[in-house]
Amino acid sequence: MFRIAVLVSLVVGACATDSSTGIDPSAITCPPESTLSYENYGQLVIEEQCLSCHASKERPKLGTLEDVRASRQPIMRTAVSSTSMPRGTGMLLEERQILGEWLACGAP
Repeated sequence: MFRIAVLVSLVVGACATDSSTGIDPSAITCPPESTLSYENYGQLVIEEQCLSCHASKERPKLGTLEDVRASRQPIMRTAVSSTSMPRGTGMLLEERQILGEWLACGAP
């Protein structure tokens, strides 16, 4: 019985927080005072971190703001709550958190 309880707690804990980043996706929200926009934040991050692969040839395509908005959930899953993307970069936890907040605000 004890082994089952330990196993259940490990599974639940793994689902709640991605251990590779420490970001719990359900905790990422849009702060009411957020001033992040595509012009002052999103465009630069997408250009620097994503477009070498996702400009036009790979899915998801991220070449425009509309493309980014259409791909918010996959971006949250692979670049905010995990370290799967961007490949080969050292995107910091704080950078992933800010990206998540911008996406949670609707990528304005």
